[in-house]
Amino acid sequence: MPSAMVTFNGRITLPPNVRKQLGLRTGDSVEFVEIGNGRFAISPGTGAALSPVRKNEADPEGWARNLEPEEAIQ
Repeated sequence: MPSAMVTFNGRITLPPNVRKQLGLRTGDSVEFVEIGNGRFAISPGTGAALSPVRKNEADPEGWARNLEPEEAIQ
């Protein structure tokens, strides 16, 4: 599972494979959506290119399916 470290300023760098799956480019924004139990999904923000991974915006489980093992997504 990809991971990132939080810097002193609260910043993280998304791993290249995560950026690619989400269709993110330099300057794009991301949104953090709470999905329950202290867990969040990352979604491309307004203006980001739509990735084929995001088949259904209403379903956060579909946004980045390959980032977690199948059993963690359900």
